[in-house]
Amino acid sequence: MKEPFFKTAAELAALGKENIPDAFRLDTHLIYNSPAALDFNSPGAQGYGVKRAGLSVPDSVMLLIAPRSCGRNTSGLAAGDTERFGWLLMDETDIVTGRHLKKIPEAVRAFVESREKQPSVVMLCITCVDALLGTDMERVCRRAEEAVGIPVRPCYMYALTRDSKKPPMAYVRETVYSLLRPRKKNPRAVNLMGYFAPLSDDSELYEVLKGFGLKYIRELGRCKTVDEYHELSEANFNLLLSADARDAAAMLEKKLAIPSVEITRLYEIDKIGSQYKSLARVLGADYKEPSMKNEAEMAVAELLAITPKPVFAIGSRLNANAFELSLALVRYGAEVAEIYGDPQPQDFSYIRRLAEISPDTRIYSNLSPTMAVYDEEKSPVTVAVGRDAVYYHENAVHVPWSDETQPFGFSAVRDFCRAVISACEGKEQEKQPSKVSLGEKIVSSHEIHGLRLAIAPFAPDTSGAAAVLFPLDALTVIVDAGGCAGNICGFDEPRWDVKSFAKRSTVFSAGLRDMDAIMGRDDRLMEKLALAADEVDASFAALIGTPVPAVIGTDYRALVRLIEKRLQLPAVAVDTDGTKLYDEGASKTWETLMKTFATAGEPCDAVGVIGVTPLDFSSEEAENIRKSIDGDVLLYGWDGELSNIKRAGRVKKNYVASASGLRAAKYLEKKFGVPYEILCPLSAVEKSAVSEASEQGGRMLVIHEPVRAEAFRKALAEAGAAEVTVGTWFTPVRELSRDGDVHFKEEAQFARFVEQGGFSCVIADAALRKAAPRYIGVWLDVPHFAVSGER
Repeated sequence: MKEPFFKTAAELAALGKENIPDAFRLDTHLIYNSPAALDFNSPGAQGYGVKRAGLSVPDSVMLLIAPRSCGRNTSGLAAGDTERFGWLLMDETDIVTGRHLKKIPEAVRAFVESREKQPSVVMLCITCVDALLGTDMERVCRRAEEAVGIPVRPCYMYALTRDSKKPPMAYVRETVYSLLRPRKKNPRAVNLMGYFAPLSDDSELYEVLKGFGLKYIRELGRCKTVDEYHELSEANFNLLLSADARDAAAMLEKKLAIPSVEITRLYEIDKIGSQYKSLARVLGADYKEPSMKNEAEMAVAELLAITPKPVFAIGSRLNANAFELSLALVRYGAEVAEIYGDPQPQDFSYIRRLAEISPDTRIYSNLSPTMAVYDEEKSPVTVAVGRDAVYYHENAVHVPWSDETQPFGFSAVRDFCRAVISACEGKEQEKQPSKVSLGEKIVSSHEIHGLRLAIAPFAPDTSGAAAVLFPLDALTVIVDAGGCAGNICGFDEPRWDVKSFAKRSTVFSAGLRDMDAIMGRDDRLMEKLALAADEVDASFAALIGTPVPAVIGTDYRALVRLIEKRLQLPAVAVDTDGTKLYDEGASKTWETLMKTFATAGEPCDAVGVIGVTPLDFSSEEAENIRKSIDGDVLLYGWDGELSNIKRAGRVKKNYVASASGLRAAKYLEKKFGVPYEILCPLSAVEKSAVSEASEQGGRMLVIHEPVRAEAFRKALAEAGAAEVTVGTWFTPVRELSRDGDVHFKEEAQFARFVEQGGFSCVIADAALRKAAPRYIGVWLDVPHFAVSGER
């Protein structure tokens, strides 16, 4: 296995912006899928991405029209409450035929009618599927607008186009400003553009602008009402604080005749002052140096006085340009050993200057497959800045520097230095991200297939497949543009921080782009796979399907044959499409692994357990299963050993811990004669729920994965419960089903069954209760990670 790829600042500066190495180019290799790469795979998973940014207009709501895999992490964005989001979930037929488009106006009407307060605008968020289908969203929005009588606007969450001239985050900035209408200009008004969250309250930029004679300094992130939002139209000019807002500013100049001036966030004190002076000259105003400059200089001096002297690693998941911040620190006299970032041509002005004074600073790419083997023990770093750097340096001092409130100017320098000093002193600095403000909603009695107004999407089949493969010694490739992989590295896979798993896992995104999908360029995927196979050790290769290859009809069997021939590695493919639930993806994967690797031979004394993944079980629960069985117990997959799966056809017995393992167990019984038994011991929390429910008496409803739900039913019966009904959103197990049990497919169906079923007690994840606000019985919360992402 190779060492992680890097270039020193001197080497990169010598190459120049015209010769950036392929390892830093995102279209030339697989994307290493880890929390360090979260901002690439899932922009806004912690902060603002298309979904959350689209809700920047006060009183707006968003209908996400997508397969399950695209909307899964929305529940995380909204802290488990989803008042401003709705979901129109696409099925397999929708992603091929575009049938879902006919339902959108009716779905928007049902969504608006479910609000207690009429929204100001409905944002329709669509994904790569509609990009490939060529959906005319402007036309769809007009039809929806006619249906509800309020503005309806598109938000394009096209991961396929993230490297285009106008990527999704540029489009969404235009969208959120597009509702502004011409107003009389106020010569003393300015808008700050560039960030969705406001600047820190004590940023001296406000003082500087007031010194220029500007009285009304407005920001989208500070608008609390629609009236305040429309006051943005009064600006005499827009002040751009980030290049990401250039397209939106150009749109406003054309539409509202509001010109723009651009400055940028810097951490070099002298450059900050020069920038303010240049802005004053442009505006024809006098510049008075703010006292905050002195505070910044004092903070830098205090930072440099830290002993022992910090050695920094600077990441890209932070409120700074990694290269400019590194340059600033080195100029002040600090040591920067490592930078995590993919340099763009515009970064070379910083890189060249950095090379002159710190030529040996190493520059790594978060996204390179070689980062799977990064070893913290070989690094001198003592302070890690940015969430990606923090991921690689578990034992360093951590400074995430990623609060949503945006630092800017001299105050940013001061606050950054203070954050480092406090972290080195052991004080907690990190703030929790702010959450979307929410309220209650009523689920209407609509009959629109796939419409969710209260319950965020559950873990999709892609996540189920990845959960099975994650611990294994596989070169796993999620065949997507990046967003589906983001659900895994940012939401559905909790084991990234468990070193016994994370150092072993090599999960990648294919990093597909629009032309890859349109042209079906499987040869490029093969080239990327070949490069990754040279850089990481793996026992086999695995492909996980997503909506994009489903739309274009990717031939997985042909790809498997190509991989095995070219890479000389065993290969498997799981043809998930992102429209189904996690249990189906996990089930397909277990069965595929057993069919590919389980072999006959001399029987062994061990027993196996199929179906244990973190989507159903915590680490403690997984170990409790092991302890509940006598003898040598193999937790297939969870143990991380492919050799255990190879023994699955030779064990004495297999136990099935969840419904996702049943199909594989039946295959092993038929093929090798290994008997199986369904077994799922309840956790302490679940036993407590059984005890409390038994005290309630009356009719009871248990909602969970089928095997766990049946374990509840048995425990409740033993505790004296007379009538227990099982409901599940997942694939029912025929041999466990009884008369009266129900398979939920639609939210409205679920709401009616729970509210009108006469149940005295419901045992289920609390996230489901939002869909049944009229239920008056006792609800006992039993978290199910695949449902809510909560333990």
